[in-house]
Amino acid sequence: MDRIRVPLSIGRDCRPRFQIDRFMTAHFAGYQPEAYFFDHLMKGGLPGVANLIERDFQLGPDDVALDEVGGKFIPRDRASGMAFLHDFGCMHKLWDDRAAGEAALAAAMPDSLAKFAHLGQKTRALLAGATEVVLIYLGPGTEADFRRLQQVLATRYRKHFLLVNVLQQGEDAPAVTDGSVLNLWVNDREGPKIGTPQAWTGNDDSWDAALSRIPFDRMSRAAFA
Repeated sequence: MDRIRVPLSIGRDCRPRFQIDRFMTAHFAGYQPEAYFFDHLMKGGLPGVANLIERDFQLGPDDVALDEVGGKFIPRDRASGMAFLHDFGCMHKLWDDRAAGEAALAAAMPDSLAKFAHLGQKTRALLAGATEVVLIYLGPGTEADFRRLQQVLATRYRKHFLLVNVLQQGEDAPAVTDGSVLNLWVNDREGPKIGTPQAWTGNDDSWDAALSRIPFDRMSRAAFA
């Protein structure tokens, strides 16, 4: 089989990227994880994804500023609402002090902008290229937000994307039920990682069952070799 479908996380946090790489490495020979723009972004949701695609992944120094969340501070893209927990001076946790956050943001701004310029170029090339891409989003959304994202993708790239919505069993209801979005369910509230530092990565067995339903049958099991 000569057609390759590449899975791409579009958030809403780091978990889909972790589970995609784990699953693909286990099931597809020669798969090599690649970094893309949305891998570690948070909070912007589907509107944030659509906003950044419409902007062609352009991100400048005036776009990123500190946002206050419950008395703590995190860098955030003003227009998309996307938060950066691992870049722009934010090292995996929010700042308690605004002044410290501002100083760290200013110091890290050039390197982080360069990083996201590179990731934007890679993501744009993947989305615009001949490769079939599966976009995987974790969490509930509205039908309007999914339709908007589909419209933005179709307008910019003139190709079809398989859009997957991963939802929590017993908690989330699908927003789109006409078959244009593939809805999958996982149970991250149970499993051996609960109560450990790795709980954020999710329930591996549950994700395996869900991701196995994505039609990667169009991809050779040795496609990446």
